[in-house]
Amino acid sequence: MKSMHIAASRELVSRLSTHRRVVALDGTDFTDVAAVVITVADSHSGILALLKRTGFNLPVFVLTADAISEPEGVNAVISGKEQEWLELEAAASRYEEDLLPPFFDTLTQYVEMGNSTFACPGHQHGAFFKKHPAGRQFYDFFGENVFRADMCNADVKLGDLLIHEGSAKHAQKFAAKVFNADKTYFVLNGTSAANKVVTNALLTRGDLVLFDRNNHKSNHHGALIQAGATPVYLEAARNPFGFIGGIDDHCFDDSYLREQIREVAPEKADDARPFRLAIIQLGTYDGTIYNARQVVDKIGHLCDYILFDSAWVGYEQFIDMMADTSPLLLDLNENDPGIFVTQSVHKQQAGFSQTSQIHKKDNHIRGQARFCPHKRLNNAFMLHASTSPFYPLFAALDVNAKIHEGESGRRLWAECVELGIEARKAIVANCKMIQPFIPPIVDGRPWQDHPTKTIASERRFFSFAPGARWHGFEGYAQDQYFVDPCKLLLTTPGIDAQTGEYTEFGIPATILAHYLRENGIVPEKCDLNSILFLLTPAESAEKMAQLVAMLGQFEQHIEDDTPLADVLPTIHNKYPVRYRDYTLRELCQEMHDLYVSFDVKDLQKAMFRKASLPAVVMNPQDANSEFIRGNVELVRISEAQGRIAAEGALPYPPGVLCVVPGEIWGGAVQRYFLALEEGVNLLPGFSPELQGVYSEKDADGISRLFGYVLK
Repeated sequence: MKSMHIAASRELVSRLSTHRRVVALDGTDFTDVAAVVITVADSHSGILALLKRTGFNLPVFVLTADAISEPEGVNAVISGKEQEWLELEAAASRYEEDLLPPFFDTLTQYVEMGNSTFACPGHQHGAFFKKHPAGRQFYDFFGENVFRADMCNADVKLGDLLIHEGSAKHAQKFAAKVFNADKTYFVLNGTSAANKVVTNALLTRGDLVLFDRNNHKSNHHGALIQAGATPVYLEAARNPFGFIGGIDDHCFDDSYLREQIREVAPEKADDARPFRLAIIQLGTYDGTIYNARQVVDKIGHLCDYILFDSAWVGYEQFIDMMADTSPLLLDLNENDPGIFVTQSVHKQQAGFSQTSQIHKKDNHIRGQARFCPHKRLNNAFMLHASTSPFYPLFAALDVNAKIHEGESGRRLWAECVELGIEARKAIVANCKMIQPFIPPIVDGRPWQDHPTKTIASERRFFSFAPGARWHGFEGYAQDQYFVDPCKLLLTTPGIDAQTGEYTEFGIPATILAHYLRENGIVPEKCDLNSILFLLTPAESAEKMAQLVAMLGQFEQHIEDDTPLADVLPTIHNKYPVRYRDYTLRELCQEMHDLYVSFDVKDLQKAMFRKASLPAVVMNPQDANSEFIRGNVELVRISEAQGRIAAEGALPYPPGVLCVVPGEIWGGAVQRYFLALEEGVNLLPGFSPELQGVYSEKDADGISRLFGYVLK
């Protein structure tokens, strides 16, 4: 590791006796320094409070020739004696030694050893790449260390990532402590794999799984297709804007759930704990946050385990307003379910893409027959883990835990929440059409008129009050759900929030998303009249101001009815004939009219309601087996009515299956995909990514959607 700097009051910079580089206090954010030296005057200036707030626990010294008492937050008062410079260096060195978490610390030391290797990977610290011009460019682009850190398990100094030994084990134990889990497992191929690990460790054919219909497809894959469990689906909400909501309150009722069991496995309806596992989204893609305490209190007695898929959260316990919703902070006893939590660290925490983690919290049921021991879970873990892991991914998970440890993690997220609130206020102040998805009035005052710190500390500023018009969700109970403050959700015109009906003119959010990307701003996703921006501690006020300015600029283009060629040149140039002489408003109107003609908002809602869910006629595992055997045919979706789906179908994002293998095509699901098909043909350049259905052109050049059904 590079030697870190020392930060000092400006008048002391040239006076310190050290081999380290000395930087002024106002020239650092304190992430690159190992010690701080200040004057007596600066000790009264607020710098000590600032250093405490960072949570970095930096050693602090006051340099003065006067005899003074040691201020609170200061390690020592020094006068410049030679021995004191040695003490300063010793303190800085100790800080460096304690800074890095277990695995990353070992990895950096190992890389610095510069060993000669005859083991995998074959690029040998990047040397192979440098034998060719293209490889040299590749090497230079990523830099030396990523190649040196890419190594195999032939050298045991770094421990074992599959059986959790050595520094790898220490890293996961450290993460478990930070996240308040009993055990933590680092997963290097995403929460798609993490969910499969948990479901494969717990479920077998014939087991009942209580299944949030909003679940990510990986839960279908793991629980239903791979394990073969029998689902009892929980209907979930969508609102007219296209936001993904939560499970209806009535679905958590004991009597209701036992009635649902009678429909699929009547012999288990009266069992004390009929469900081996419940799979619930702790937070939906669109930021609807559940309260884990409420979920456990209502359905915990029915379940051996609950898996809270927290792919889209994971940081909730570090935010005061959200902390009591976290499953990892629950007080649990022997009568409660075991808890698993999966987190996509790469989504909004500090991790490379594909980094995920599984948190296990079930010591309270250890010794019971339903308990899943480590060896059983690790068996499933190894089914889904590569024997050639990429060590930088593992190291990123290790460092993520360190970042979240103690006060530093809470501070970073508190700043993120406040920045998001300020951004929402700026959008309200500067935009007329595009609006943040928040309660417009709280306690008789406009949301934006309340102090930022008050909003950041009280959940009522983000709560979905039952029946409130602004959010459009139905079936919620009081204090059941709230908006994740770290999901910046915006709505676009096209929906009357008071009635939930279409307005005459609308701006589909995909057009706004294309405009933003055209101008160098990348949103996370959009759907119908909603758009999502993820907020993390990485954001800055300047970055948010740029977004707000671009939203205002887009609105001006709408008002000016700017030619499409000037607003979306990439799409216009790709389809010049189709969009010749189009203006931005014309495009918005045409797409909005398409939504209206198919009533897409209600189709999307219906797909996740019990009354209109596709009929289940076959276990998903059996349907998938028929697909593998080839006992299927590819038919047009328009002709799939009444046929059994062999493959799950969905738009991505959000990756939530609309029809599951073994279900009957028809109804709202079929009409929804036919609406998408119409959009593909009518509005080229705006086609969504579809999985499980296939677009093929017919003899007339018209795109048709096809799907596999059983013969």
